[in-house]
Amino acid sequence: MIRLQLLDPVYLPPPGEVLAALPSLLWHGPLLADVRASLHAVLAGTALACLFALPAAALAHFYAPFRWLTAPLVELVRGIAPLALLPAFLLIFGLGGKSTIAIIVWVAWPPLFINVLGGLDATCRTLIDAARSMGANLPWLLATVYLPAVSGHLLAGLRLALGSAWLAVVAAEMLGANAGIGFRILEWSQTFQVTAMYGAIVVTGVVSLGINGAIGWLGRACTPHLEER
Repeated sequence: MIRLQLLDPVYLPPPGEVLAALPSLLWHGPLLADVRASLHAVLAGTALACLFALPAAALAHFYAPFRWLTAPLVELVRGIAPLALLPAFLLIFGLGGKSTIAIIVWVAWPPLFINVLGGLDATCRTLIDAARSMGANLPWLLATVYLPAVSGHLLAGLRLALGSAWLAVVAAEMLGANAGIGFRILEWSQTFQVTAMYGAIVVTGVVSLGINGAIGWLGRACTPHLEER
């Protein structure tokens, strides 16, 4: 359609032109550093979300009143668009990486919490009773019974959390950051570097695909028993 001049190539350059520009953008331009900055924010935010969500899920599984308290909280968090909170995070954390990481924590912890709690609830009671009959205490149960049972759910939650975090970081960097791939896409759009802008958009999709593939590979490597079923 572009070659037939049905679309203006000034605003939508040919795909071949965008792909040809990628090596220069990555190796001689700022795009690679921006990808690293965005990935660093995603990994840091998701790690912080894990530190909060995993103990909270365990506490909700073993302590019913805490579960009753967290159930509406999780739904409330899931119902608020993360970008709606960006102005508040900017006021609290300031412009830059801290507010971006706060947004990532916000979007990453609910899928982790929900999936891990589901895995804990689904753990086979026969295995738990057998371990307790042999004198296993709670730390031993967590390490030998619950952890293997919940590993698949944890990886599923991590997959969802990282996917949501990558989407959130690109949007958050457009509004409240001075580095990162979202910031670069917005800057190139405002300075009318259209080919570079589309190249950065392509890179965001490739990185998202890579994250999803890496988690899928990790799941197959860490839970081979699930592949055999």
